Amino acid sequence: LSIDNSFKYSFICYVAACIHLIVTVTFFILDIAPVYYYNILSTILYIYMAVVFVPQEKYIHIFICSIIEIVFHSTAFTLLLGWDWGYMSYMIALLPISFYLSLTLPKMRRHLLSPIILGLAICACFVITRIACLYIKPRYTNIASPEFMTAGFCLNTTTSFLIILFFSILFSIEIRQMQRTLMQENENLDEIASHDPLTGLLNRRSMEFHLNKVMDVAKKTGAQFSLIMADIDDFKKVNDIHGHNMGDQLLVCIANFLQAECEGFIARLGGDEFVILLDGGVSADEIPDMAEHMITTFKEMDFRKDVLSLISISVGIIRDQEVKQPLDNILAKCDAA
Repeated sequence: LSIDNSFKYSFICYVAACIHLIVTVTFFILDIAPVYYYNILSTILYIYMAVVFVPQEKYIHIFICSIIEIVFHSTAFTLLLGWDWGYMSYMIALLPISFYLSLTLPKMRRHLLSPIILGLAICACFVITRIACLYIKPRYTNIASPEFMTAGFCLNTTTSFLIILFFSILFSIEIRQMQRTLMQENENLDEIASHDPLTGLLNRRSMEFHLNKVMDVAKKTGAQFSLIMADIDDFKKVNDIHGHNMGDQLLVCIANFLQAECEGFIARLGGDEFVILLDGGVSADEIPDMAEHMITTFKEMDFRKDVLSLISISVGIIRDQEVKQPLDNILAKCDAA
């Protein structure tokens, strides 16, 4: 599941606008003009950000405006109406929201201290407001019954917890999305690191890895393995006569030919050298026939015949290896075979 930034911020803005609209209606009924006028302006602000800022991808503007609006809204309403209405719960909800938005906005990720400083500022504002409520009498008192005030407290607190829950779900989704992206990138890097970029065959590093694994198995079980070394004779003539682009195309064709002819791990060691590692999938008696068939069908590859006439293939086979030999020694024997 992937969440687009445009959808995410549009949704946040419209939900915030709806919350402020509900508050507007509530305090219009209670006839508290400063409160419902402010909420009308806040509703317009969030709709404006959804319509104007989101298409322009001004997500930082939305983040900053929302933080300022929520802090001012919570503080002002608490001082006007009193602590018992529960408006400061939005300040508590703002802490995880600020960290989430800071860490998911690309430009904010470079400033790791920003959410920490912002969080400390929110905590300070919360404490200062609480202290101020001890000495400043609310402007509007006895505007509603205790039951109505309790309902308002429950509504504000529940809304704050739902906001925290919503952003927690968003955070979980985006963490999983980042994990999948990271895994995919690691797989791509492994692919690049272990394969020849031209032919798509294994490279020398990867062949050494597979050969060492086969050697370990051979040490433990006594299993045998074989290597086939394939050299393209006179390959330089292709580059000299037809150019390196033609030579690259020929190498790709040879790689496809070897994959069709052989079973096992196939690698391009560099230039016109290829090696095939057979670890038991092919019996020892079948290997000479495989090599012979490779030589006889080499000229039948689906490639320009005038180019194929310039080259030939030489094949060396090493079987029943001493498993303690390093790769360079084995390949040297294979090349001389």
